[in-house]
Amino acid sequence: MIVPEESKPDLAPRPEVKPAKSPKHDARRDEKPDPRLAELESGLNAEKAKADDYLRRLQYLQADFENYRKRVEKEVEDSRRFGNERLLSELLVVNDELELALQRSKEAEQDSVLIEGVDMVHKRLQGLLSKEGVKKIESVGSKFTPDLHEAALAIESDQEEGTVIEEIRIGYLLNGKVLRPSIVKVAEKHATGESRANEGESE
Repeated sequence: MIVPEESKPDLAPRPEVKPAKSPKHDARRDEKPDPRLAELESGLNAEKAKADDYLRRLQYLQADFENYRKRVEKEVEDSRRFGNERLLSELLVVNDELELALQRSKEAEQDSVLIEGVDMVHKRLQGLLSKEGVKKIESVGSKFTPDLHEAALAIESDQEEGTVIEEIRIGYLLNGKVLRPSIVKVAEKHATGESRANEGESE
C-alpha cells in the first residue's frame, strides 16, 4: 500500500533548543576597594609632589649659582682691568709734567741730550700706559660730550655750536671707561646785534 507523501512522518532532525543561560555573576563587582591600595596611591602622590618641589628648588639654586658665578667673573675681570685705575691716574699727571718739560725745553733750546733723555722717559711711560689699556680721547673737532669732556670756556666761533675747538688738558680712557675727562673749549654761536644790545642794557 502506498502512503501519500503528505501523510509521511517528518523524519528530519530538528535543532536542539538549549535553555537560555543566565548571565554569569561578576564577583569582582562585589569586591570592596583595598584600603592599602588607596594608601599607597596617596603616598605615591605625596612623594611625587616632594620630588617636584625638590626639582624646582634645585633649578632655583642652579640659576642663583649661575648668576653668582657671572657676577664673580665680572668683578674679577673689572678688578683686573680697572684695579690699577688710581695708579694710572697718578701716572697721567707725571706724563703731563714730562710733556710740559719737553715743550719748554724745546722752546728754550736747552741741551739736546737732556731733551732726548726726557723724551725717552716720556715715550716709555706712554708705552706703559698703552699696554695697560690707556688711550687718548680724541676731542678737537668732535661734538662736546658730557661723559668725555669738561667745558672750561665757550668761545664764539664759525664752527657748529657745541664743537670742541681746543683742548686744554688731554683726557684718557681706560679700557673704554673714562679715566680722566678732557678739559676743552667749546664753540658757541656769534651773538647777534640785538642780543648784544640786550646784553649791554642788562649790564
